[in-house]
Order: sequence, then structure tokens, then C-alpha cells
Amino acid sequence: MSSTGRGQRLGGKDDFFVTPSWAVRRLLEDWKPPGGFWLEPGAGNGAIIKAVNEVRSDVSWLAAEIREEERPALEALTPLVSIGDFLTGPDFQPEALEKVTVVIANPAFVIAQEVIDRSRQLCPRAELMFLLRLNYVGSEDRAEFMRRFPPDIRTLPNRPSFVPSAKLGTLGKTDSIEYCWMGWLPGQRERGTFRVLASTSKEQRRADATWGA
Repeated sequence: MSSTGRGQRLGGKDDFFVTPSWAVRRLLEDWKPPGGFWLEPGAGNGAIIKAVNEVRSDVSWLAAEIREEERPALEALTPLVSIGDFLTGPDFQPEALEKVTVVIANPAFVIAQEVIDRSRQLCPRAELMFLLRLNYVGSEDRAEFMRRFPPDIRTLPNRPSFVPSAKLGTLGKTDSIEYCWMGWLPGQRERGTFRVLASTSKEQRRADATWGA
């Protein structure tokens, strides 16, 4: 997801934004979900999967991605890869989806709610965690969902960059808005929680900004 220049479909040609690993590390310092099978519904080149694997050794992956060209990178990370539109798929076996304990993704903004709804449908017993703009909560279209299912919000105090830096050792252009991880536990609750995650130094963010250089 990016707040500028985004396309229309999850993982489509004009909507391929790599999640910086520091943003995943900050999340996992605060969030302690169960291990087991995790689903990434817009896996891209596996950035989130690799970032989680650096911290957790108890996770096996189901990776769904719309871009066929990402298949080799994803199959190097997990044998369970589905190429196609997550909103109408994926082609995982039902028994595999039933084992999913966590769904985590950085979805395209224009279909984020559809991805959330599809994830809840496919994996009703899983914890959900999505990287979203902080102002995602401020929409009349999503107001009723937010009232019924208030998320846990973990704000990133540093704006992420979703584009590679043109020069090694420099930060790519950061996004134009604040981001957070929004999470939903299985079932319905009266209220969610809000917290601010740890800051990430410019040096750490710079190290993550050269993935396309």
C-alpha cells in the first residue's frame, strides 16, 4: 500500500509496494501471536514473510499473490503458493486454511476492506493484522464495520518508504501519510486498543531502503 500512485488491484503492476522489514520488526516486538500456519494474501516478493522469518522460527506460510512473476521468489520461501486473485481464490485446500492462525498483509488501499472481509471469511479463527493508513478508520463506508469490529491499532511513529532508494545508503521517499498496523482478534469485541510502536532510527530505515537499488 502507498497513499500515492497506487493501482487498482492487490499486487498488480501499478500497485506493487514492498513492505520495509523494519515496520514488521516493530510490530513483532509488541505483538505476540501464535505460531503455526500464517497466510499472506498479497505476498508480493515475500518481504513480509522474510521479515517475520528473521524473528520467528515457529511459522509456516501460505502465500497468495496475483503476480505470476513472483512465483519463484515465493516458492523459495514456502511450498504453499497460490497465484491468482485472493478475492476470488485462493486455491489452497480448505484444511490448510482451517489451520491458519494469523493473516498478515500490506493490502492495496482500494481493496483493503475486501481483503479484510475475505480473510475473515476464509480464516474465521485467525488473528488478522494489516498495514494500513492511520486514517483508514475515518470513512463513512467503513464506519459500521469499525463500530462492530474495532481494531487494535499499533501506530508506526516513522513514515515508511515503499519505493527503493536510487542510491545505496540513502532513504527512499517516505510516504505522504502516517501508517499503522490494524489487528482484529477472532470474534467480536466492544473496543480495540491503541498504542504507538517503538521508533526506528534513520540508519535502520536506510538499511531497508535499498531493496531495489
